[in-house]
Amino acid sequence: MTTDATRPRQRYSGDGWSLEAHDSGETSVYTLRGEFDFAASTKLADLLVAAPGAARVVVDMTEVEYCDSSCLQVLLRLARGLHAAGGRFAVVSAVPAVTRPIGLLRLGDVLPVHPTHEAVADAWGAA
Repeated sequence: MTTDATRPRQRYSGDGWSLEAHDSGETSVYTLRGEFDFAASTKLADLLVAAPGAARVVVDMTEVEYCDSSCLQVLLRLARGLHAAGGRFAVVSAVPAVTRPIGLLRLGDVLPVHPTHEAVADAWGAA
């Protein structure tokens, strides 16, 4: 049985990618799947900018196969906006296609990466 809280609020897809949006209390969770390149970045930006203003955002990228710098830039804008408003942002992934560029570019302070949703909750004090 699926409760309304866990049911996807929105689903979007493009050529080779998809995004599902969920609300979990004060946190919005965006699950990305597939390949995110320059062609997907504009649509991704539109979807994330149009998202309701949650105080906390988690972007689940555990099923992302490719993520280029244009998509990282979209996530950076979202994260910086949240931080400026006193909110929180986290990425969930252990996929090298996601974690490696974030690490190499030293973006971990703005785009903190955690291997699981539980690790995000622990980092945020489970609040």
